[in-house]
Amino acid sequence: MFKKIAIIGVGLIGGSIGLAVKEKKLAKEVIGIGRRRSSIRNALKKGAVDRATLDLREGVKEADLIIVATSVDKVMTKIKEAAPCAKAKAIIIDVNGTKKNVVEYADKIMPKRICFVGTHPLAGLDQSGVLFADSRLFDNTVCIITPTRHTNKTALRKIIRFWERLSARVKILSPQAHDIVVARVSHLPHILSYNLCSIISSKDIKMAGSGFKDTTRIAKSNPDMWADIFLQNRSNLLRSIDDFERSLKVLKSYIIRNKKEQLLKRLAIAKGKRESIG
Repeated sequence: MFKKIAIIGVGLIGGSIGLAVKEKKLAKEVIGIGRRRSSIRNALKKGAVDRATLDLREGVKEADLIIVATSVDKVMTKIKEAAPCAKAKAIIIDVNGTKKNVVEYADKIMPKRICFVGTHPLAGLDQSGVLFADSRLFDNTVCIITPTRHTNKTALRKIIRFWERLSARVKILSPQAHDIVVARVSHLPHILSYNLCSIISSKDIKMAGSGFKDTTRIAKSNPDMWADIFLQNRSNLLRSIDDFERSLKVLKSYIIRNKKEQLLKRLAIAKGKRESIG
């Protein structure tokens, strides 16, 4: 699909993209761009990239596709740094967990000779770093793509096809709609998981069984990354927290008043929703 792909930030997501691209032969060359020599050494060792550099300008200048897969707090900075160095007709995408601010910023600063498409693969692990990268990370996962009226239609079609070739199921949403949805299905579960762990004493948590472990697995995720995501999407996340608190109060009232029938009905509806996604 591309002659050269440059990945800025070859961690778990960037490294997994690199591995999948190489496995599926979607590019002739994958170039990794990092900030530390240790990280690019690991990317080469893992086989996620064909060559690597600390020089962003050098890494992106000949790339047909530039993927910004850095930490949340650096995404907009790296888009700004990459855009002037990209060749004509190059496409830049990001994989950030929030979209409105990033996409609006990219549309504002993007040179007319290149294209930007916002993307968000809903995939990940509770570990971080390229050494945990997996070429199958995106298999049968959802990737949300967030075009705007500024998005080049040819570039959009190419990026849709790119994620489909990585075995993801593509969904198209506006950046605003994306941030509302992920606040409910991703950001809220993470903050609840962290909070559930925080209220359990160090003594009691040693007694935790599979139910607690399953429910809180995502609390092992990188706190720095998730603190940034929570703050980037604060308004939508706060509304989701309010909705959750209202729903929890209803369940609490059924328990207080010993209303088993209403409690069962509510639990059965929740069970059905969970079963619908496997």
